[in-house]
Amino acid sequence: MKITSPIPPPAAPQAPAPRRQGKDDPAALRHACQEFEALFINALLKGMRAGVPEGGLLEPGPGEEIYRDFLDVEVAKSAARQGGVGIAEVLYRQLGGDKKD
Repeated sequence: MKITSPIPPPAAPQAPAPRRQGKDDPAALRHACQEFEALFINALLKGMRAGVPEGGLLEPGPGEEIYRDFLDVEVAKSAARQGGVGIAEVLYRQLGGDKKD
């Protein structure tokens, strides 16, 4: 009588995942800096909204806060891609993205 295990045998080891190029890749560094700036701008927008009183002609509907947060995230990303407040560019240069040997 042969006993078989329901557990399959271990798979062959896989090749290691390709390394990310990190700061050696200027495009990846620029993208990371823009994402950081987008986070910063989003925090500014949240602070701005917290300082504005609620109310108006219409009552807020269900999910309005969620959609407003989505809007703020997209506005922040768009602003960062278009230059934003300049944090991304300064970070990019500081982290060595603008190397001039």
